[in-house]
Formats: sequence, structure tokens, C-alpha cells
Amino acid sequence: MNPGENKPAPLQFEDNIFHLDLHPSNDIVATGMINGRIQCHRYGLEGHEHLWTTRAFKKSCRGVAFTPDGAGIYGISRDRSIQLLDTETGKAIKVRETTHEAPINSLLVIDENMMASGDDQGVIKASHPRKEKPVQTYSEHEDFIADMTFNKSHRTLVAVGGDGYLSTWDIRKPNVAAMSDQMEDELLSVALVKNGKKAVVGTQDGVLTLWSWGDWGDYNDRIMGHPNSIDAICKLDEDTICTGSSDGIIRLVSILPNQFHGVLGDHGEDMPIENLKLSHDKKYLVSSGHDDKLQFWDVAHLFQEEEEAAAAAQEENLDQRTEEKEEEEEEEATSQPEAASKKEDDDDDDDGWGTDSDDEKDKKKRKKTQKKMKAEKKKDIRTTAFFADM
Repeated sequence: MNPGENKPAPLQFEDNIFHLDLHPSNDIVATGMINGRIQCHRYGLEGHEHLWTTRAFKKSCRGVAFTPDGAGIYGISRDRSIQLLDTETGKAIKVRETTHEAPINSLLVIDENMMASGDDQGVIKASHPRKEKPVQTYSEHEDFIADMTFNKSHRTLVAVGGDGYLSTWDIRKPNVAAMSDQMEDELLSVALVKNGKKAVVGTQDGVLTLWSWGDWGDYNDRIMGHPNSIDAICKLDEDTICTGSSDGIIRLVSILPNQFHGVLGDHGEDMPIENLKLSHDKKYLVSSGHDDKLQFWDVAHLFQEEEEAAAAAQEENLDQRTEEKEEEEEEEATSQPEAASKKEDDDDDDDGWGTDSDDEKDKKKRKKTQKKMKAEKKKDIRTTAFFADM
């Protein structure tokens, strides 16, 4: 089967999808709907199974997120409430009314003991599931919180918002750790790459900006090429992301080197993409937009090619070490006094023709060169496959 063909059919809904999240270990998707409902489905190649629907909120459900173990689903709403639902039944486990003074717009589950929510007035609250009051409340932003991510090694929350600021917060402390200059553009999406050393931010003007960890005053680099706003970013690995834009196209982008590698999917013109998630087994990229359906995109081949390239590089390194060891052993053998004496005797009979040992050395050099070219060819497979999907 060709790459891109092995994917589930689209999952159609009757209402607008506001947000989605994927189960951390099963083929289950939760969707937050504009009518306040949360729906849960099991997806697959043979078809989709509706598990349950619950009317969780009075107003639109703006965000959903599975707990780390997948047993629960958090939901946030325009009515300012937060609910924790049982994944298996859809029944409410815990309900918190009016947790913010403004409608909640962004949700991030940090770990099993902490979650963060951001509202339309720029207030961020870090909460513990078993405590009624928030652990921390941050209010540096002046407009809606669009997206958040978390660096576990630094215990730091990174947030971006409609006021054009990027902020970082050590969730153990009450004050802002760092805040950027005003970017004069809405910051809509964020992801950490390069093992947390870089942050990638999507903007309303369609520019991807790159930020270095610890240097939050301004971005260090930018990637041009999106014609419209970048509303969603999904990290595939430490060097690669995919972006969802308001032109309905999902693009594959590598970070440092910065390069577009093709199109992964297309919802169609005038169908902005607002959500992107990677499945637990890295087989599918799931997207939603204004066309009231979930689209599934086959990305398994991208990771297979990456594994093949890594295996080829490892094989090349192993062969190189083996050859270097053999060469060292040969040099030691030829450096013995007996070998040196024999060489002097043979010099008298030298007729100018190459010896068998010379042929053997040339053969090893050709073999080494061929292996290197083969490894480099495998490394290029991934880029070639990206463009083949365009």
C-alpha cells in the first residue's frame, strides 16, 4: 500500500468541533463541541465506533485533554467551568464551576497532579485535581491565552496569547519567570523542539518564529511561507513539526535546518485547520477544522523512514569501527621486524607492478565509499517521500 492510503475514513459530526485530544495508549478520540457536548469515539481502519456523548457544559466546550493515564478527560468551557469525566462512561467525576472570571480558552494537562487553564482575559491558573483553589494564578497577559506547553526538566510553563506576548512560568513560583517583547502580532500556537532548547511559535500573519530557551526577549529566527495564520502546531520529533493553517493545508516543516518538506493533508479552501494531534502509535495525524469532521492522515511511513535512516547510520558506524580495527591490526603486523626485513629483500625484485596487498587496500576503500554512499542515500529517503506526497 502506498504511503498516505492506509488511514481511517473521515469522522463526520453534526456540529462544529472546537477541540480534540487523543488517548495516550488506545485508538480513542475525544472531541469538544460548540454545543457544549463532549463526544468519545474509537477510530480504526474498519470504521469508527461511537462510545458516548455527554452534555457537559451549558456553553461551548473549548478544550479537551486526556489525563496521562487515559482514565479521565478534562473539559473546559466558555461558561468558565472545568469538568473531569470518566473516559469509559463519560460521567462526571469532578465539576468546578466559575473557575475563571472570563471564559476559558486554553487547557494543558501538565501531569497527573497538575493542569493549567488560560482564559480570554489572559489569566492562567495552575490547579491540582484534588484542591479547590488554584495552586498559582498568573495575570501578566492582557488578551486571550491561545496555547500553552510545558518543559518538564525546567518545570516551566510556556504560554502565548493574542496580546502578542510569550511568557514563561516556573509553576513552583508565583511570579513570571520571563516575558517577551510585544511582537505586534497575535501568537496562536507553540511547541518545544530540539530537546527543549527551542520553542516554535505560530502567528496570525503566518510566520513561524524560533526562540532559544532562556532568551525570551525576542525570537532568534523565523520561517516564512505560510500564506495565512498558523493556528495549530504538532510536534512529530525533535527536528520536525507539522502546522495547521487557516488556508486548510497541513504542512511538514523541519527545524534547523528550516525547510518545508511538503503537504501532509488538505481540508480544502476556506476550511481553516484549528487542531492537530499525533496518535499514540504514531500511525496517524488527526486534524479538525471548520468542515465539521475529523480527518486522519497516514504518517507511519515518515517514522519508518526515520528508523531506517538511523539503522543505516548505526550500521555505517559499526562497519567503520570494524574496518579501522582491521587496519590497525594489519599495521601492527607489518611493523614487525620480520616483515620489514622481508620488504627490503623484495625491493630488489620490484618490477614496478602493483602487489596483491595494494589491490586489497583499493578494494577496501571502494567498499567503504559504497557503504557511505548507501547510508547517505537512505538518509535522503525521508525528504524524497515528503515531496512524493505533494
